Amino acid sequence: MPELTLDQWAAIRVAYETTAVPLRELAASHGVSHVSVAKRAERQGWLRPGEAPPLPDGAAEEKLVARLYRTFERQIGELELRFAGAEGGVDEKDARTLSVLARTLETLAKLRGGAEADGEDVGGGVDIDSLRARLQARLEQLDAAGDAAGATAGGTAAG
Repeated sequence: MPELTLDQWAAIRVAYETTAVPLRELAASHGVSHVSVAKRAERQGWLRPGEAPPLPDGAAEEKLVARLYRTFERQIGELELRFAGAEGGVDEKDARTLSVLARTLETLAKLRGGAEADGEDVGGGVDIDSLRARLQARLEQLDAAGDAAGATAGGTAAG
């Protein structure tokens, strides 16, 4: 059988994940063996309709939580950079983003199984208390900068 292109495999994947067509029939309609489809599906994590993804083992779960912490740190850093370059201060969208990030931080702490309460570092070396303190200090700086900018412009600072 000839080697299929990426587009052909993509079409097979769509059919595999969105229809209940039997595997042998699906493979035959695309000119490939059902064994090839089954192997690729397993290797790439394709799911048939109604299938649930496998639960991660402990190590995979720990890696996922660590990745979430790194993503959280990156998002906070991006917000700080935007705030540093912004002249208008913090807008409503930024406040909502910070609120979501704070809830994410709480959820991550719960996922770590109470590591925060034990005083451990969480998230692959991230000290949760230090992170919260830095976030609070940064918000206070931004609030003070916004008040000063509003007073300089002759406007009133929203609070």
